[in-house]
Amino acid sequence: MPSTPMPKVELPVQDSAHHQFWRTPLWSWWRPMVAVVLGLLAFFVLSMIAGMVAIGLDMASGRTTVEDLQNMDAESIKATPALFLVNNISLALLIPLAILLSVWLFRQKGGWLVSVTGRIRWGWMGRCFAVLGPLWLVYVGLDTWLRARSGEGLGLHVNSDTWLLLFGILLTTPFQAAGEEYGFRAVLMRSAASFFRHRWLGFAVGAIFSSVLFMFAHGAGDMWLNIFYFCFGLIACGMTLRTGGIEAAIAMHVVNNVLSELTMPFTDISGIFNREAGTADATVLVGVLVPLIGWALVEWQARKSDVVASAAPGLARQQELDEQLATWQQQMITWQRAQAGPGSTL
Repeated sequence: MPSTPMPKVELPVQDSAHHQFWRTPLWSWWRPMVAVVLGLLAFFVLSMIAGMVAIGLDMASGRTTVEDLQNMDAESIKATPALFLVNNISLALLIPLAILLSVWLFRQKGGWLVSVTGRIRWGWMGRCFAVLGPLWLVYVGLDTWLRARSGEGLGLHVNSDTWLLLFGILLTTPFQAAGEEYGFRAVLMRSAASFFRHRWLGFAVGAIFSSVLFMFAHGAGDMWLNIFYFCFGLIACGMTLRTGGIEAAIAMHVVNNVLSELTMPFTDISGIFNREAGTADATVLVGVLVPLIGWALVEWQARKSDVVASAAPGLARQQELDEQLATWQQQMITWQRAQAGPGSTL
């Protein structure tokens, strides 16, 4: 009687939080390592391509010349609308990249990257936008008012790039923010966490690993900015753990980025990527307090709506396979006895 190897279940067979969803019977040590290496390599390549495309667009429009490129060094790079928008699009491409890695390496459809229910919970995401939007409106509005009352002022004015940037921000920034959540909170956090069976140890390692990379990805040389990026990443990881998905983290990231960028179309954006030492100070910690308050609001809504934070979607399949295995083993014993003939001790 020929033997047939039993397939391995690709979804969690025990109650698992979002960061544990790659720790399945199919898990092998090399799968998350390949996911991290390919993910980081793709991030680097996309960034390089975005830079080259932006330079090409700026040269085609006459904004940049060959002489400018020859005299340009890493510290003198100025942001342009093309560079900003192409960079947004390249980060948005992390969404299909994350889905491809999930399907190829872990045989899980893209919906499992988003939540433990295997889909985007649009109603839940809407709740998150509803509570986080007003918080950030107050924060950004107060910050804008304080800067307007300072000696320097805001210097807002309509310019030749205003409408391009305004529509570009509204169309691309939400996908850019979501792309970062797919890449850092779904792929990178899960990859590191999958090496540990213990829920909290896996979360701690995964959250720190992904948040450190999230910080480095922003390329800041300023200590205070790095503290902000790291803490923002940790808070997004915490939201993901407590709500069973990245919808809340996406909502926070989208609200933060879109609202903080709304004055950009009316200013000189050449220095928006300047994150060298001295560009920020301890007041950036206020920017950490706001996401913490946002997390508390998300927690409040999660309790009110009984959001599913963990699941074992592969359990039923595992039980089915176990029954099939038991049946097959019994059939093997019967077959072996028949082959051995009368008087066998099998």
